Amino acid sequence: MSSDILWEVADSPSSEEHLMIHLEQLTATLMQGVIEYAGAERGALILLEEDQLIVVAQCSGNRQCDLEKLAVADCATIPVSVIHSVERTQETLVLDDAVTELSFSTAPYIQHHQTRSLLCMPILQQRQLIGILYLENNLSTGVFTRDRLQILELLIAQATISLENTRQYERLANYAETLEKKLEEQTQALQQEIIDRERTEDALRQSEANYRNLLQTANSVIIRYDPQGRIRYINDYGIKLLGYEEHQILGRTLFETIIPDIEISGRDVKPFVHDLLRNPKSYPQGEGENLCRDGRRIWMVWSNQAIFNDQGDVVEILSVGNDTTQRRQAEEALQRSEAKFRNIFANSQVGIYRTRIGDGLILDANQRFADLFGFDSPQEMIGIEHTTGYWVNLRDRQQGIEVMKRDGEVRSYEAQMRKRDGTVFWGLFSSYLNTGDDYIEGVIADISDRKQAEVALQTSEAELRSLFSAIPDPMCIFNGEGQLICAIKGNPSYGELYREEYIGKTLHRLYDREQADEFLSYIQQVLRTQQVLTVEYSQWIAGREIWFSARISPIRHEQVIWLARDITPQKQAEAASILEERNRMAREIHDTLAQSFTGILAQVGAANQVLTDDVEATQAHLDLIKELARTGLTEARRSVVALRPQLLEEGSLQSALHRLVAQLRTAALDTTLYYEIEGAVYALPSEVESNLLRIGQEALTNAIKHAHANEIRVELVYDRDQFCLRVKDNGQGFGVGSIPSSEGFGLLGMSERAERIGAQLTIRSQPGQGTEIVVVVGVYNQ
Repeated sequence: MSSDILWEVADSPSSEEHLMIHLEQLTATLMQGVIEYAGAERGALILLEEDQLIVVAQCSGNRQCDLEKLAVADCATIPVSVIHSVERTQETLVLDDAVTELSFSTAPYIQHHQTRSLLCMPILQQRQLIGILYLENNLSTGVFTRDRLQILELLIAQATISLENTRQYERLANYAETLEKKLEEQTQALQQEIIDRERTEDALRQSEANYRNLLQTANSVIIRYDPQGRIRYINDYGIKLLGYEEHQILGRTLFETIIPDIEISGRDVKPFVHDLLRNPKSYPQGEGENLCRDGRRIWMVWSNQAIFNDQGDVVEILSVGNDTTQRRQAEEALQRSEAKFRNIFANSQVGIYRTRIGDGLILDANQRFADLFGFDSPQEMIGIEHTTGYWVNLRDRQQGIEVMKRDGEVRSYEAQMRKRDGTVFWGLFSSYLNTGDDYIEGVIADISDRKQAEVALQTSEAELRSLFSAIPDPMCIFNGEGQLICAIKGNPSYGELYREEYIGKTLHRLYDREQADEFLSYIQQVLRTQQVLTVEYSQWIAGREIWFSARISPIRHEQVIWLARDITPQKQAEAASILEERNRMAREIHDTLAQSFTGILAQVGAANQVLTDDVEATQAHLDLIKELARTGLTEARRSVVALRPQLLEEGSLQSALHRLVAQLRTAALDTTLYYEIEGAVYALPSEVESNLLRIGQEALTNAIKHAHANEIRVELVYDRDQFCLRVKDNGQGFGVGSIPSSEGFGLLGMSERAERIGAQLTIRSQPGQGTEIVVVVGVYNQ
């Protein structure tokens, strides 16, 4: 059939004698003409009816078309996957050789029929899909050329209008036939009741009342106005919706009441309304903004119908309107949401993708996904690239798919991927499987930096563990409640504390109450002050007393490291040294002082016997007593000298304090010590220097051990008439008058030593403000 015949049928005039045009006739004519023009072997027309695609015509060559309606899903004579693809994309699909196209080569229909040339075109009306045209030719390839496609698109565009008009005509014809039947029935009823005119008039009046009641109670705005736009009638629903009283709107024009000058979008609606008033038949339907009396704007969809007089002139226009404001708002919200989603999709900092399950063909992707794989844009990948070529190990992809088939999704799945240039990176996936539509959808992020950090952390942890394993001293980690978090055996290790089954237990479950309380107080002190604490304690292990020196340091998460060192040999050597010194002193006193004083007593007795008999002999005894006393005094001084501090044996007070500060710097790494001398150095008596050294030593020990100072300053001031020793720290300090006598032996000892050498001792301290100890000795007293 030629295209001229197609246009003749499609564009038949809309007069009453042609209202009975059958849609089937137009459909068959349309399909036969399109198949003949396009060079197709066969084709099908699918229309959208009640949101479902229905095959309404199947035509082949010159044979009569099959016009039986059939759902697309139930039709075996068309490739369903191709139809649904065009339904989704709403774009024309042309395949020169369908059986070789990768995208559809696996479709059962195409494989079975060995389809060659294929065309599937959407039929759109006002950008809405109303149908699909399908054509195929299994004899030749490349049948549907670009020229034929362009002409065919024009034909379909025109045919779409005619097709839709014909469907409307058919609906009107059916409606007219129904009205005619009803009119005939009413006429027969009137004829039967014509005898009783009064009864008939009552029925008519009642019918009119019912009609008016129907108009008044309808949930639509019903309005009548003349060709000048003056409102003659409006129902109650319209009055309430638009916010008017009846007298406020009747007799006024549309432009004075419900028609705005300019819509919010900027469209001027006045020319449109003027054209409607002049030619209402050209505007059977319309949609636009309407103005309420209070200034609100609502969207209305209007159906317009002209009312004619006997001469055929338009006397009124009847319009029925429905409020679509909420629908419009929902559509606008949906558009904003879609735009927002698209913006998020395009600008997301993680790759978003959709791939086909079987071969990994990329169906959709954002810019970040393209960047991850080394492409300039998603368009270089979509429908072209297959992700299967970018997995370093394809088993990872298959394993992920198996998890998705089992659970429906996979989260935080790590795998190595390869970029376009071959560079390998680590990807973190979260995806879900849609088996119905044969695709995987998900996100991917590059975690290469994190993986490198994990490897570095593992290496660092291994190095630290190796380092800790080489430490000879046992080490524990406790929290603030005294719970054992971790324990590393030393070499050698001591005690049951380092057994693995004790991890998680508290000090009170590992030690007796008194020692557990003591250890817990150390831990809480370290956490409170955030200062390193060194303590000494002993434990009876395997029947013998073991002495430990523990260094307790704060770490993160309110925990401490407890590093214990066995100092038993040092303690034993110290005890042996003290015992040896005591024995030496006993021998010295026994061999010298005791014998001297024994001789003195003997000489005193002898002198008493000869005192009265021989004065000369008595004088000799007294001289000997004097000599023995001098010898005893000398030996006593030598014994005292032997007990002097070793530091003073090698020099003066200032050098001894210098060596003491140097020793403490080596032992107390977390404390900064300053040592300053002011004035010309001169020697002090040995006893004075010995006591000053002991006072300075006690002050330094207190500052490090008890005050936990991180800065200590030692000053020696040599003035002409006095000497001053000052030890100042920035430790935790204390109330000078609040120290119990049982805990203040160090301060008491310093006070006694100062008194012994006639020095003035001053102690200044406040909690949190450090401590200053000053000893002043008058040089003129020595």
